[in-house]
Amino acid sequence: MAAALLLAALPSACLAAASGSPTPPSVTRTTTSALVGQRALYDLSLAESGGNTLSASGNMTYVVRDTCSAWSTQQHLDIQSATRNGGAVNMVSDYTTLESKDGRHLVFRTVQKSNNAVLQVVSGEASIDALGHGVVEYEKPIKKTLKLPTGTMFPMAHTAAILAAAQRGAPSIAPLLFDGTGPDGAQETYITLLGWGPLKDPAPSPALAGQPAGRVHVAFFGRTPDSILPDYEIGMRYFGNGVSDMLDMDFGDFRMRGTLHSLTLPPARPAVKPDCPGTRQRRYPP
Repeated sequence: MAAALLLAALPSACLAAASGSPTPPSVTRTTTSALVGQRALYDLSLAESGGNTLSASGNMTYVVRDTCSAWSTQQHLDIQSATRNGGAVNMVSDYTTLESKDGRHLVFRTVQKSNNAVLQVVSGEASIDALGHGVVEYEKPIKKTLKLPTGTMFPMAHTAAILAAAQRGAPSIAPLLFDGTGPDGAQETYITLLGWGPLKDPAPSPALAGQPAGRVHVAFFGRTPDSILPDYEIGMRYFGNGVSDMLDMDFGDFRMRGTLHSLTLPPARPAVKPDCPGTRQRRYPP
């Protein structure tokens, strides 16, 4: 699911220190037609703590809407934790996007809070031309324009590339990603894929019955020359329609397990769709 990639919206204080990244090969742009709208709710629990975090729990809601010519996404992530030196901490991340289905345009907004205090707001829009050259125009935290490296993908296109690689049996891919969760432009990602095929155990939701699935591990890297360790890592089981379960989120100081609590998929769109209005508008999420 795209949420697996959007979890990078957590405050940087929760992330492992970054020290580098591999150079990704170019990745062919992939259609997002296999993806579906969804409303998924996950229960989060502490899986492992090796540092300052004593306990952690929470939930995540991830909503994808098919708006005909674009994907609209909303993610609400709420984690309550207790630390050795900081007491109780409530971290909340709200992330919204509008991504055109051709993978060429993204409007984004991320709001990060800790104990109800706003830590950072990141918003703006990004575009990629037919040759793969991209640019992001930030509105917040400060107005600025950055170039995106050739081959950069937006979140839904990135998810579609992962599913396409799994279906063709690729062991790994390393596409560049821009998701709008931070003010520094694109990230490098390294994705490991394993065991794609029919489910061998009961589906976690009737809506996923009959869907192929496989394990996926995604590591996110900064693009600084001295980067070696990932900023953030997540593992999950992906289904062929872009839904995921069995989340394993590694924040460096602690790891959290995500269990699919409920899932709702909207009715399938008709095979013949009405004409769609254009989506190339400067329209920031509220």
